Order: sequence, then C-alpha cells, then structure tokens
Amino acid sequence: MQQQSSQLDSLQKGQTRLETRIESLDKNQLKLENRIENEIIEIIRALYDARSVQEDINSKIINTLDRIGAKLDVLQMETTSIRKAIKE
Repeated sequence: MQQQSSQLDSLQKGQTRLETRIESLDKNQLKLENRIENEIIEIIRALYDARSVQEDINSKIINTLDRIGAKLDVLQMETTSIRKAIKE
C-alpha cells in the first residue's frame, strides 16, 4: 500500500511538472506567434511601400523614355527633310 501511495505521489508530481512545462511552452509559443505576426506585418508593409515607390519610379522612367522617343522621331523627320532639301 505504501509503495502504491509513493508511486501515485510520483505520478502526480510528474503530472504537475508536465502541466507546468506545457503551460510554459504555450506561453512561449504565443509570444513567438505574436512576434512573428508583428514582424511579418511590418515586412509586408515595407515591401508594399517599396513596391509602390518602385512603380512610381518605373512610371517616371517610362514617361521619360516616351518623351525621348518622340524627340528622336521629330529629329529623324527633321534630318530626313534636311537631307531631301540638300539633295534638291
């Protein structure tokens, strides 16, 4: 009887230690989840902002290239008309 009581006490103490460890793991997991969630939100926000800035830069570059292309077309037409005038 004494041995069974001792074993039961030992099992209860082990059970208590397991419960304490599980509670500690749950708390640590929650902290980790919160940290990851907050960091991921910040990273996504930064990536979105960077993408938005890059889109603006790309748009400016495309507009500038379009203007340069239009100027080249005008210069090419002027050069062609000057060449025709010289030949005549």
